[in-house]
Amino acid sequence: MSELHIPDSFRGRPYAERHFRAIAEWAAAHSPFYRRTLAGGGLPPLLTREILQAHNDELLDGRPVTGKTSGATSVPVRVHWDPARGALDTRDNLAYAGWFGGVLPNARIVALSAHEKKPDTFEVASPVGDQLEFLRGRIERHGMRSLISYPTNLVQLAAHLLDAGRTVPELHRIVCMSELFEPGQEAVIRRAFPNARIAATYSCTEVGMVAGRCPHNPDNYHLMAHKLGVEFLRADGTPCAEGEVGQVVLTDYHNRAMPFIRYAIGDLAAPVRCDCGKIELPALTRLLGKQRGLLRHPGGGFVFSTELSPHIRDSPEIRQYQVVQRTPTDFTLRAIARDGADAGAFEARMRDLFVRHFGPAAAVEFDWCADIPRLPGGKYMEFIGLKEAA
Repeated sequence: MSELHIPDSFRGRPYAERHFRAIAEWAAAHSPFYRRTLAGGGLPPLLTREILQAHNDELLDGRPVTGKTSGATSVPVRVHWDPARGALDTRDNLAYAGWFGGVLPNARIVALSAHEKKPDTFEVASPVGDQLEFLRGRIERHGMRSLISYPTNLVQLAAHLLDAGRTVPELHRIVCMSELFEPGQEAVIRRAFPNARIAATYSCTEVGMVAGRCPHNPDNYHLMAHKLGVEFLRADGTPCAEGEVGQVVLTDYHNRAMPFIRYAIGDLAAPVRCDCGKIELPALTRLLGKQRGLLRHPGGGFVFSTELSPHIRDSPEIRQYQVVQRTPTDFTLRAIARDGADAGAFEARMRDLFVRHFGPAAAVEFDWCADIPRLPGGKYMEFIGLKEAA
């Protein structure tokens, strides 16, 4: 193999540079995919989701599948971890719980199609009333003090409680997982669970826990830099400056069974130096979620979902929504109405919102429905861009 080049993001960082070189050289010698793609040396190319899907079998190299993604792009990614790599991720999750005071008796409300059914788990697709009954039983009979679920589901639980004039003061911790967690969601969750500290993890099936929300400065997420090399790249491939949003690119230092080297996961975030002074790990901020959930502007460029979501989510007429972009100016807005909702007022505000962001040609078709399904892995997509709608 010709000389391997180290990405600029790793240069000048001895631990990161050493571990990146070690996994890349190992993969070039032992992995059929990387033996081919790194044979010419130089800078290792980005591994996009599309490339990974097209060469998934070659990357697995005959090993059994130990996990797979939810298939948001219709083709799940299949992954292999050996027991040592799984144990490493378990340790990271326990360490993160330690940042908040340690492990508490907990329950999970998740998609059971992707998670093991246990007495302390419950199906997220169940009616909200059934979920709250499950929580009450776990609190009263098992001393549950922590709830783990998807942010969108936690918002639904919180809204149901507040509509009924109720709260759940017994919980001491809420853990948001899998989906993008937005500040606007936090406000309603805090009102319904007034004594709970809110934690959030940023993770993916391919490499496990990437970062955990800082308990001291919640705008930031500390990176699991001991196991992952994390790059934040501009469109031209150069590293982002502090606070500058770019695409997140991950290298797993420890998975030699199925290496992930410079994996462009499709998320957007910015590097930051956290000023908490408590956790000695690098951090990210402005976690904006999937590039594939961006909405295309008719004049070129994109509109971030976070520019629209507070205006839609906090509307008093609806319980849940989903935006699907059909063309740069045509949208479908699916919504579940609250009892007695003024649909006309909501539709008028939304048309104005989309015209302001996408121009005078923007047109919104409304689909008032009883249910908006989640993906098989439990995630819920509030925004579906052109690529997914095609």
